[in-house]
Amino acid sequence: MAAPSEREQYSTLEVATDADVMRQGKYPEVVPPSIPEAYGYYGPPKPEHTTPQPQSAQLSASPAAAGVPPTAQSYSTYPEVVGDGGDTAGAGGSKGARICGIPRKFFWLAVVVAILIIIGVVVGAVVGTMSSGRDAESKNNGAGNVNDDGDSEGDGDGDGDGDDAGSSKLTLFNNTRLATANFTDAHGNNNYLLVYQLSDASIRMSAFNSSNNKWVVSDVINGTEGVKLGSSLAMDIFWQGTNSPDVSLYYQSNGSTTTIGSLSYSTSNNLSTTSVTPSNNWEAVDAVGGFTTMPGSSLVAYGKQCDYCNQYAYLFWQGESGLYMAENSGGGIKEADLIDIDTTPSTNTSLALAHSGTLNGDSSAVLRRSINIFYRSKTSGLTQLRIGNGKNVPNYVGRDIGPQTSFAAFSTGFNESDSDNPTPLGFQVLSIDPEGDDGVQLSYMKDGEWATATSQIKDLEDCQEKAMIAANTGRRLYCLVNSDDDDAGVEIIEWAWQGDPSDTTSYLNWEKIGAVDVGL
Repeated sequence: MAAPSEREQYSTLEVATDADVMRQGKYPEVVPPSIPEAYGYYGPPKPEHTTPQPQSAQLSASPAAAGVPPTAQSYSTYPEVVGDGGDTAGAGGSKGARICGIPRKFFWLAVVVAILIIIGVVVGAVVGTMSSGRDAESKNNGAGNVNDDGDSEGDGDGDGDGDDAGSSKLTLFNNTRLATANFTDAHGNNNYLLVYQLSDASIRMSAFNSSNNKWVVSDVINGTEGVKLGSSLAMDIFWQGTNSPDVSLYYQSNGSTTTIGSLSYSTSNNLSTTSVTPSNNWEAVDAVGGFTTMPGSSLVAYGKQCDYCNQYAYLFWQGESGLYMAENSGGGIKEADLIDIDTTPSTNTSLALAHSGTLNGDSSAVLRRSINIFYRSKTSGLTQLRIGNGKNVPNYVGRDIGPQTSFAAFSTGFNESDSDNPTPLGFQVLSIDPEGDDGVQLSYMKDGEWATATSQIKDLEDCQEKAMIAANTGRRLYCLVNSDDDDAGVEIIEWAWQGDPSDTTSYLNWEKIGAVDVGL
């Protein structure tokens, strides 16, 4: 986990006094931001963009054309044939004219056929030679490099999960995990980040900025650098006011033990969402390497979101003994702590995270803000684990789910008890059981009470088959779907929540934005 840049905040996992909260004397005076917070409430979102569909690679003209002989002349350059009678036979000679004992017209037909056969042999040899050269070059180039024409090449993954191990063409991994984060920049633009894996285990990021209305694709880490194919992914944004945020990315390593790898993109490097992000700006964080996960464990992460949100960065995962947490309070990553809870997570449960911030001016903010982890318990219940103020409080949310169920979550308001709070705290938790046929299900919290929707979310029915989803605080959902194009395999589709937190009848409303550009 990356050390936050120049962070002098206090931990929210410890009890703090009001004086600590307001940071009187020790900390700079808190000034309400002049721009909307990343997690702040906004009305039912209207589609801000139509996501560009992935473009097919443009094929350049085949260089083999340069080796094709010129077209044969349609006339003969041989001497004019003289007949037995000594008469000169012109081009339209007599019926009985022969050449080498063969009737004249059949002779010239044989000559033309012979020339065409020679041309065909030459063209075939040239094309075959150049094709072999391209195949060898593809193998030597390695994987994970995006070419100028947007195409990518790499070694097959050979995992038997649907990607062609014998093909050198790089594709989106058929069972890639997803992780997403978002932030509002100093200009008020909405920024969305999405990370995923390619067929050679490489990790790639697509970034969207509402100012230019398109996705920008960047390579993050090459699959040859010890990344587990099918790795769980997590990322967090650490809010730095009007500056570019710190971004942390977590993944699982490929080795005899499944450890957590981490990359950090510092605010000093000024993360761009409008141009390609250089992969060498991602810095490895060695300290996380000693943290061991279960092979199929999910990863979720949180970074400071606002002045009155949890102040540090945290990573959560599942180990052999239960759910673990690591904290980065600015002085490096602390040792992994086992979270002591009575409601034990089931093996390799899906994990989802949503935070609850407070409004500026809340003098008891430290008592109200929290991080909320959602998981499946050993008794099959969908469980909310509230982490804050030094306590870990699990709560059954009213839905039983299967062991393979995956889910995503986001918050829909602030955690403050003031009666005039315009957006009371709420959560949306979406779950998909790949072994069921009941689509995407919704569990939600409104007015302090959990409830479950009685029908599936029809708008998201395409997500059912692959059952791989992720959501961010900007109320955007991403899920893996089988592409209509057989050659494409799978694609990632983006949806925007159209619900109003105060109107439960709108909670099932989502609008499909389109396919995320992944650069293939």
